[in-house]
Amino acid sequence: MYRIEVKKEGLSFSAAHFISFSGKCERLHGHNYEVSVQMEGNLTTDRYVFDFVVLKELLSAICLPLDHHFLLPEKNPDIEFQKQGMEWEIRYGQRRYIMPEEDVLLLPLDNITAERLAEYICGKLISSLKDYKTDNLSSVEVGVAEAPGQTGYYRVSLTEK
Repeated sequence: MYRIEVKKEGLSFSAAHFISFSGKCERLHGHNYEVSVQMEGNLTTDRYVFDFVVLKELLSAICLPLDHHFLLPEKNPDIEFQKQGMEWEIRYGQRRYIMPEEDVLLLPLDNITAERLAEYICGKLISSLKDYKTDNLSSVEVGVAEAPGQTGYYRVSLTEK
């Protein structure tokens, strides 16, 4: 089994968020997220697991829409939100935020944690891999670092039925 990893500058995005946990809500803040990917599998006839150039292009295309946005989890039962004209009104308990529509990105997640962002990015990557020959791959793992030494991971086995 072989493994490749892509982890380099440019595979990143800056975004704001807050997370809710145990009935509490963090303050609004942001991170300069760094994204990494590991792929495991057998070598192709070209003698690589997956083309690094293509992988970096796919990841860049996934990261770009996330960059410089407030990431809003649409499946969080504790966060209320509604779009009013050109703005989003977001509420958590007594907290109320009004943000310009173009600054908010609604994501199909229950919380904006590094782990959930890794899962989201991994899902997008796997969807984009459908255009490529990947029958040699056995797993894909995405890491999202929100700070040095703080990384959430999500791994998908491509061999399990």
